[in-house]
Amino acid sequence: MERTKNIWGLVAVSILLMFFIFPFIAKSEVTCSIDLDNKTDSELASALKKCEEEIAEQEKMLQSKQRESVTIERDIDILRTKISKTQADIRAKDIKIYQLNGDITSKVEIIADLNKRFEKTTLSISELIRRTNEIDSFSSVEAILSGQSLSDFFIDVDNFSILKKDLKNNLEAIKQIKEETQTAKDILEEQQSKEQALKVAKEQEKRNTENYKAENEVLLGLNRNQEKEYQQIIAEKEKIKNEIRNRMFRTVGGTELRFEEALKLIQPYEGRIGVEAALVLAVLTQESAVDGVIGSNLGKCTYNQPVTRNKSGTVMSNTQKPSFLAIMEELNMNPDTTPVSCPIYSDGAYGGAMGPSQFMPSTWWDVEAELGYKKRVAKVLGIRTPSPFINLDAFTGTALYLSDARFKCSGPGGFDNQFEIWSCSAAKYYSGLSSSGSRLAQHMTSKWSYGYKVAERAQAFQKDIDTLNL
Repeated sequence: MERTKNIWGLVAVSILLMFFIFPFIAKSEVTCSIDLDNKTDSELASALKKCEEEIAEQEKMLQSKQRESVTIERDIDILRTKISKTQADIRAKDIKIYQLNGDITSKVEIIADLNKRFEKTTLSISELIRRTNEIDSFSSVEAILSGQSLSDFFIDVDNFSILKKDLKNNLEAIKQIKEETQTAKDILEEQQSKEQALKVAKEQEKRNTENYKAENEVLLGLNRNQEKEYQQIIAEKEKIKNEIRNRMFRTVGGTELRFEEALKLIQPYEGRIGVEAALVLAVLTQESAVDGVIGSNLGKCTYNQPVTRNKSGTVMSNTQKPSFLAIMEELNMNPDTTPVSCPIYSDGAYGGAMGPSQFMPSTWWDVEAELGYKKRVAKVLGIRTPSPFINLDAFTGTALYLSDARFKCSGPGGFDNQFEIWSCSAAKYYSGLSSSGSRLAQHMTSKWSYGYKVAERAQAFQKDIDTLNL
């Protein structure tokens, strides 16, 4: 009997262990490949940490393999490691996007709630103003002549004071709601921008994985007897890579940049801004280059140079001049000698665009509205006074503008394949973020249009970038 009790006791303990210990064991087994749906914040954070650990481990293995002598087997190992690393990168980005989507949803709800509060407060203020106007227009003489008792009159005066106090409080409340709504919107826009940047980086990682796999298939088809032939293939690839690296860009002022150098300026911000470096380079060469030389068609005019074919009578429109002069003062540059683009009468009556990215002055910094890409460039680069005439600043401004365009092109009801998104983004860069319908189509659908040519060039640049990555 005692023995039976002991057995049942052991069974009970075992069941308790199953209920209380095993769930903790199962819960702790969070992997990089976790199913994201219905997971807690802590589980997602654990999965992200696992992904980052895998990426670091693969990076270490990759560096180790790259130090070995070149062989087919060694390069196969390198490619496999790169594939594993990019897959972990993609998974990490999936988790971050999933987390951001949750944050965005909550911010949308907050903004909706703030808008409701705003509407209610506005209605209250309207009613208070109406009642205030009624009392304000009723003089004390009218009150006495109306037969109203003095005590009633003073009660109304007291009520009027309370009414004015309520009005003041409501005005302060509406001001606070506006500020809160703007802050929530700013946070939401930043989170949406981060999500877009992660998606672009994820697409790049996927493309890299596909390229690595294709390269790996080629290597797996080779054998030890073809080692010498493989060395020749490597030499040919390095020659192509050097040709890509040595392609020259010349920017405003005659400064020369190799393709690789221009890429290095832009690529670090690709994942932060959410626009491919290939598209930025393609716009720059389309916008201000001849034969791949950025800036070769700039610097032919000055802002106040007389012309006869527009209302202002000068290269730059009168509406752009205040912003241009403010930019010149801030940068300590001479407006009378600083080169700007000349009018291209087939596109418009005015010139005045600045630097290698061809920013119009009020787009870079609207001095009256105190808005423009200058502030955002400063934030991304961590500097105080960016300049549209400095390569990195101008290129970053281009990427930010294209990011805004891309968001409009790939949003609800927008395009879904990369070529059309690139073509649309470039068309908006050329014709304005608000352009749509036939105006947008004019600049993106024809093979001779600005957007289409940019997208074609971006595809070619992307191939070059992918080659450099291999």
